[in-house]
Amino acid sequence: MTRVRLFHPLALALLLAAPAMVVHAKESMGKGMPPPPEFLPESKPLAPWQSLMGDEKPTTLMAIRAGASKPSPMVVVKRGDLAITEGDIVVGWYSQLMSDFSQENAIRNPNQKWPKINGKVVVPYQVHSSLPSAQRAALNAAIAEYNAKTCVRFVPKTTEANFVTVILGNGCYSYIGSIQQGAQELSLGQGCEFKGTAVHELMHALGFDHEQSRPDRDQYLTVNYQNVVRGMESQFDVCQDCTTQNIPYEYSSIMHYGAQAFTNNGRDTMVPKQRGAQLAEPYDKPGLTTLDVKKIHKLYGC
Repeated sequence: MTRVRLFHPLALALLLAAPAMVVHAKESMGKGMPPPPEFLPESKPLAPWQSLMGDEKPTTLMAIRAGASKPSPMVVVKRGDLAITEGDIVVGWYSQLMSDFSQENAIRNPNQKWPKINGKVVVPYQVHSSLPSAQRAALNAAIAEYNAKTCVRFVPKTTEANFVTVILGNGCYSYIGSIQQGAQELSLGQGCEFKGTAVHELMHALGFDHEQSRPDRDQYLTVNYQNVVRGMESQFDVCQDCTTQNIPYEYSSIMHYGAQAFTNNGRDTMVPKQRGAQLAEPYDKPGLTTLDVKKIHKLYGC
């Protein structure tokens, strides 16, 4: 005897309603409402340095860079309410920086570290409910790598006063170090759903600048300024009084940008002086290198 499988009435009702639910969700996307994660369109990888629609023209401030001891000129771009430098480093609220501007304290000291507890660097974090599953997977993979390879422990926030909150923002970005002012945003926006990108932004949050900003950069790279977007040349400035921690320059560091960072014509802006060396974007890298781990341990003394 042939068996006939019957739908439960509730299952049948949901099946019939599903097309209408999809139409309603897609219509809501055109009315200024944020789309639910499952309806976000597929995106191409976003390099942290890439400019986004709505970014305003650069402004120069005096600021203390991560690892530096004194202020130096820094070019920031207004993105929404944030001031961003080097593509993905948040230096504060733009309006506040403009109103509080001075030669000495335009931007806070970024050299604040996260606390150590029982020999481990503890970074509390929380994830905003809007973060899509792809970004969550990248974040979880990045956190697992830090927890496995370093003395850093990213732990879910409980009662801690200072913590990282991971959001679906406009692009990929993070503050450098602990800003010690409660929640500090770290964005894994559309195009940032890659483990390497998440590792890169988390390392900013631990207190690290870009590898190509090191004071010894010019020994290892040639910067082709003729290929750089006009007005963004200073994004290749090096931090003259920053420490290298006596750790060798590394082209493959998760903190190094790709060869075409800030390009205006699709040609390379950075060319390694070492024959055969390649410069890849963070999203194309597997994660922390051995030297990246060494930098973290040296900074935090563990």
